[in-house]
Amino acid sequence: MRSSRWALLLDFDGTLVPLVNDPDQVRLDPAVRRLLRRLANHPRLTVHVISGRRVANLRKVALLPGVDVLGLHGWEKPGAVLPIDQQRSLLEAKRWLAPRLPTSRYVRLEDKGLALGIHHRGATPSAARLAKRLTLEACERFRPALSVMPGRKLWELLPAAVGGKGEATKHLLQTLPQWAQPIFIGDDASDELAFAALRNGNGLTVHVGGRTKTKARYWLRNPAEVRKFLEKLELAVNGNDKP
Repeated sequence: MRSSRWALLLDFDGTLVPLVNDPDQVRLDPAVRRLLRRLANHPRLTVHVISGRRVANLRKVALLPGVDVLGLHGWEKPGAVLPIDQQRSLLEAKRWLAPRLPTSRYVRLEDKGLALGIHHRGATPSAARLAKRLTLEACERFRPALSVMPGRKLWELLPAAVGGKGEATKHLLQTLPQWAQPIFIGDDASDELAFAALRNGNGLTVHVGGRTKTKARYWLRNPAEVRKFLEKLELAVNGNDKP
């Protein structure tokens, strides 16, 4: 890492916290929260959490004072307004999809207000396949207002205005100081868009989850290793070590 000044871009679920069946039960480890706060306050760093969650939910489960938080894969930020037709299509898609999904405690429809999440962690293969088919059918019914974003044991129905983390990363870097070299760390399919956006640049891309097919240049096994990396980054920017 030749630069000593960095823009740290972090996914949340599966990156800063382990994946769980019920996302609302997640809480950020207080030690990680303190670490992120110190990094965010460092003059050589900017810290951004870019998540598929809504901003209000992230602030509830993570409590990240001083950290720039972007929701809905980077789209949700101050001033972002969703077109009325896309809001209407989301509501209609929910009304169509909810009564058709498998009746299983492992298949859950999450209404994010500006997106729909269809979770299937722990579901049987047949229930997961049915949930996927129905999600794709709902998307087809309401194109071009909606699109599907795959995730880990999750599909999301997103409004067309949400361009994904690749687009959000490009836009964010345009607003940051030129000295800020990006580090993007994430674990999911949505993060691959950001890895691709940074592929030809000078940034550092890290996939969480071990050696899998990814556009990222490096990898870490799990959130515990992400924490160790961030601790080493803190030492490096303080001049005490190298990540």
